[in-house]
Amino acid sequence: MARRFLRTVHRPLALLLGHGGLAVILIAWLPMIIVLLPMPRERRQRTMRRLIHHAMRAYRHWLAWIRAVQFETRSLDALRDAPPGVIVANHPSLLDALVVLSHVPEVVCVMRAGILRNPFFALPARLAGYLPNDDAVEMMLGARRAIRGGCHVLLFPEGSRSPLTAAPPLRPFHPAPFMLAQRTDTSLHPWLFRYDRPFLAKGQPVSYLPVLPIRLIVTPMALLPEHMGTDPREAAAAWRSHYARAFHSREPATP
Repeated sequence: MARRFLRTVHRPLALLLGHGGLAVILIAWLPMIIVLLPMPRERRQRTMRRLIHHAMRAYRHWLAWIRAVQFETRSLDALRDAPPGVIVANHPSLLDALVVLSHVPEVVCVMRAGILRNPFFALPARLAGYLPNDDAVEMMLGARRAIRGGCHVLLFPEGSRSPLTAAPPLRPFHPAPFMLAQRTDTSLHPWLFRYDRPFLAKGQPVSYLPVLPIRLIVTPMALLPEHMGTDPREAAAAWRSHYARAFHSREPATP
């Protein structure tokens, strides 16, 4: 009886504590503008990226401690020693970018322009030098500067979260990440995100109460070097097929 009661209470409590923890982090950015704005731009952006990294790392540990999410994401630590390049991944949850940022400090995210108009997300994102996706030319130029400055650029080829109803759960891939890798002559760092059940997915309300803990497994994808010299649209289609095959297999192919 007591165990059943604890399981019943845990789900809404973990949801409240999980969303509350993120809200505390977002509010905590506000006083930092006083310290960061006088800094030179490059130093300000580097400092903000480090702060975001440590905040997201703390948030990941918080979600694990309250048993909301079971993270099997240690493989992402390899990006710390990898040469600057383009990080690509499928995008099943709002949590995906936060997980990447919690493992790697020097990452510039390409974000939907609408998010950068949100007052809570806009402040840290702009201070960190994150890039909106509404102007393709400016995005490509900014991403190239970031890579040449020693940062990874995080781009989700689907452009939005994956659909729940599709099989495999993938949108068509946009050619921008593959074009960026070609034009900057840098590496692609592809990753596969697998949740054991939908969590903060497209179309799900943030108040949705899934069975907890959610299990997240992140694994590296094998590279497709034969497609890197082709038209970016062909590369995008080839990579989508590669991800689709990984979803149909029990374990994704790894390098």
